[in-house]
Amino acid sequence: MALSFIKKSQLYFIFSFASIIVLGAVMLKLPFVSHDSGELRWIDAFFTATSAVCVTGLTTVVTSGFNLAGQFILLLLIQLGAIGIMTLTASVVVLLGRSMSFSSTLIFSNLSDKFPLRGVDGLLKTVLTYTFLIEAGGFVLLALGFLFSGQYSLLESVHQALFHAVSAFCNAGFSLFDDSLIRVSPFIKVTVAGLIVLGGLGVYVIYDLVNFSKKHRFLRIHTRLVLFTSFILIVVGAGAIKIFEHFEGGESISWLDAFFQSITARTAGFNTIPMEWLHPSSIIMLITLMLIGASPGSTGGGMKTTTAALVFISIYNTFKGNRDVLLSKRSIAHSNVLKAFTIMFSFIFLLVIGAILISVSSQATLQAAFFEAASALGTVGLSLGVSANAGVFCKIVLIACMFIGRIGPFTLFLFLLSKEKSSRLEYPPERIIIG
Repeated sequence: MALSFIKKSQLYFIFSFASIIVLGAVMLKLPFVSHDSGELRWIDAFFTATSAVCVTGLTTVVTSGFNLAGQFILLLLIQLGAIGIMTLTASVVVLLGRSMSFSSTLIFSNLSDKFPLRGVDGLLKTVLTYTFLIEAGGFVLLALGFLFSGQYSLLESVHQALFHAVSAFCNAGFSLFDDSLIRVSPFIKVTVAGLIVLGGLGVYVIYDLVNFSKKHRFLRIHTRLVLFTSFILIVVGAGAIKIFEHFEGGESISWLDAFFQSITARTAGFNTIPMEWLHPSSIIMLITLMLIGASPGSTGGGMKTTTAALVFISIYNTFKGNRDVLLSKRSIAHSNVLKAFTIMFSFIFLLVIGAILISVSSQATLQAAFFEAASALGTVGLSLGVSANAGVFCKIVLIACMFIGRIGPFTLFLFLLSKEKSSRLEYPPERIIIG
């Protein structure tokens, strides 16, 4: 029964996302939706719908060119795409918690500590409440930021704030400004960065933080791992970008922009500086951050922070000579370690294939092709201009990368879970010469 449910959830997950994308593309072609560039082609409608539902942010036509109806449809697709993954993940956890053993649920959750299944009926309510409260708070702050900038009226400020609050929390990266957030105030940059971080933590972490009390004095290992890894990635990314740009010899970017780019690279897609200004070393750092992405059960994509952390921890334990993977006085299951490496190498393999196809089908340099492929797979949205100038085949490749990058980690993990076999047979060990 459990395995049957897992397989059905895979099909449901893929079908739901594909259906919303098709519906979104059709809606963008409706007569009351218009764009400044003229009639939207079907390939551009599908590209835009895929980017919105997969909360990526790559565009072949400028978002500001859509009329209010088109912008509303984009916002709806972004919200459905983001809430879809969060609520579906929560639903599967709840249902598996009722139909499977605790150990099986623990494996599914991919946590290194016990996920609280008692009282988990409130998980969905927590997710939805958290989502709309954070978006509402971000909306108010952004509205004040736009209003006090003196460039927008009250109505325009509300319009800009609503769109960017949802887009930022959902890690979508869509902006109503053609140059993204390059010309906005520091207050707006900080607010958007905060929304991106809060949207990228994931339902498991949020549930743990919301239900944290004196009875549970310690956060679970999964929560601590996500928070610590996210902090390290933000700080190291910002520091590296600041150093690379300083030693380039040109005008160094501010620390605020360095931190913003480090945050947004992990699946958000906004930018506060022109991407073509960045040093090649900074581009490589951004590609790394884009592949890692956000955390499990979040609005962001990528291979996930816990996957990258578990791979690093495994390598660290190997260098220390440990036979087991140890973390915070706990032993991590070998099945979890294997799955982490599987997901990581799957992303790297897809990145190489995607970059080759993009390079072949466009005039992009190899670095730009890798950057665009990583942006699509990580559902980020940062671009070096490849998407805007892409041909039909290149757009199809990017659509496939965005879709696979969005559904990939979740469905791949469910697939690996459905293939797990418990056996009492133990085979004799054999050593392979390595190195």
